[in-house]
Amino acid sequence: MSSWMAPIQPGFSTAGPLSANRATQGVSPVAFASPSIQTALGLLSQVTHRPEDIAYLRWLGVDLLYTSGAEALQAIQQRGASVVFGDLGDTTAHAEWRATENRIVINQRYQGDTSPATLYGIAAAIYHEAGHVARLGDGSASVQEEVNCLALNVLAHRYFSQTSPAYQFAASQSRLITDGVALYDRLFFDPSVDKLPLIHRVISKYGMLPLASADHPLVQTPGFQLARRVGQTLREQYQNVGLVGV
Repeated sequence: MSSWMAPIQPGFSTAGPLSANRATQGVSPVAFASPSIQTALGLLSQVTHRPEDIAYLRWLGVDLLYTSGAEALQAIQQRGASVVFGDLGDTTAHAEWRATENRIVINQRYQGDTSPATLYGIAAAIYHEAGHVARLGDGSASVQEEVNCLALNVLAHRYFSQTSPAYQFAASQSRLITDGVALYDRLFFDPSVDKLPLIHRVISKYGMLPLASADHPLVQTPGFQLARRVGQTLREQYQNVGLVGV
């Protein structure tokens, strides 16, 4: 078995909650799920975070939602959510959390693709969407929530980069990684003082959202406070074009 075909965390179902009868019959809950998703969840279950990365991201203004990939999988399992392939209606999106359906949906264009790059990409996408599952998991969104979830992408990328030669090769070959999680890793850990490339990227993706939501309030601790800086930059832009009074 190659280094990227990781075993799934025992007892986790990617097909949603199973009946007690199936469990007592000794049927593996993952036997009914996509093998690709099983493998991606196995990869995610291995993810841990370095203390220095956590400290930096908290300074940046991230409210860290999970301490590991295994904790994220546990949250999905406790909610009884499923992880499936499906039609997102947008060929550029990798995945989304559908609160009304209680499922994380992975873009069906990746179905059947068992390349290391795609499996790692799915694992990182699930980590991001698990951030939306956290707390209320109600389907609402905000800039702060998206910042928190993007940080999970970054942490998955950094773990895989540090531990897996297969990922290192895949990351150099696949736009799914180079234009996705690897891009956000560069932006989040950009040494510039103003973090403008990161701020502008967040605005381009999520600038239409409210800055905070009920279960993802703005980070108040000392530091960069990224979501608040996004709001300040948006206000300055609106003032420059005369949309907001000074």
